[in-house]
Amino acid sequence: MLDFSSNQTGLPRNTRCVAWVGLTAMLGVILASPSHAHVRWFVANDALQQHVIEPFRLFEPAVLIWIAIAAVLVAIAIVLDLKLPTPPIAPTKIRHDVMELMRILTGMSLLLTAYDGGLIAPHLQATGYLGGSLLFLQAGIGILLLSNHFLHHAALLMLLMYVGLLTQFGVVRTIEYINFVGIALFTLFNYFPNEDLRTRLKPYSVDVLRIFTGLSLMILGYFEKLHPAALGQVFIADFSWNFMPLVGFDWFDDRLFVLSAGVMEIVFGLILVLGVVTRLNILAVAGLMLCSNLVFILQQNKDAALMEFIGHLPIIATALILLLLGYGQRLKVTTVFSSRAQRAVTGLTNA
Repeated sequence: MLDFSSNQTGLPRNTRCVAWVGLTAMLGVILASPSHAHVRWFVANDALQQHVIEPFRLFEPAVLIWIAIAAVLVAIAIVLDLKLPTPPIAPTKIRHDVMELMRILTGMSLLLTAYDGGLIAPHLQATGYLGGSLLFLQAGIGILLLSNHFLHHAALLMLLMYVGLLTQFGVVRTIEYINFVGIALFTLFNYFPNEDLRTRLKPYSVDVLRIFTGLSLMILGYFEKLHPAALGQVFIADFSWNFMPLVGFDWFDDRLFVLSAGVMEIVFGLILVLGVVTRLNILAVAGLMLCSNLVFILQQNKDAALMEFIGHLPIIATALILLLLGYGQRLKVTTVFSSRAQRAVTGLTNA
């Protein structure tokens, strides 16, 4: 048995701590990865009536344990962000190319989803006059993005379209795709026609994209997997994605699997919102999306894999931007704490 109070491993203490944190995070990723699919895309409303689902209760032991694990992981992420060196930002040409990729992938996703009658997501099917109008608006936005013309107009139309989605589908179903607002603001801040205003807004573009993406992950984790618990549990039961009994954990049932996946998705989202270890975090999220597509392919469910891939195109572009640019330039929790601490020290020194 290793004595962690000494250096029997021959590694520096910081290295060993990072290694154990990495192992803990890896476990969370493994538990969350197969359930990172948007379960609303694949669970029919009538399927919910065919299963008896036990909802999660706040004070049940499993929930309390996962809340504690989540708090520890977020705290570790904040500490690691203060300790780890900041990777350099990508060169200008690469930044330009990845921003172009955001425009192209988002436009493709909007066009292909509109072709199947969906608004932003496959399960949000256009109905009635408003739905038809939004469908044509979505296709038009996709064309503008792909043609690389009137991009600030496309961004404003994306925000207008989101208001229409709120009217068509209500707050709960639409707010899960709040990252769409982040993409619109990112595009607007970078392509605003007024140069002075663009200069002031552009430094916040990556931060806004990161924060809204994180909020979307948190909302999806809660409303698709934790409350109501039926969506996640029915998805796992129908697609048999709970692999834990296969590796010897027979007690790890579908309900606990969905709880684990939902909490980890919220953790990933919260870490994105805070702006700490952004590159590591978004790399894990990108890995989850890849795993969900691979599982569908391995199950010979090519239609579901294609649907998942098309729907995730804007998230893939977002992941690339955050991998290359990091948290952004302005809005980060550790930066706020550091600034306040520096002002406090300066005030004491002046006094």
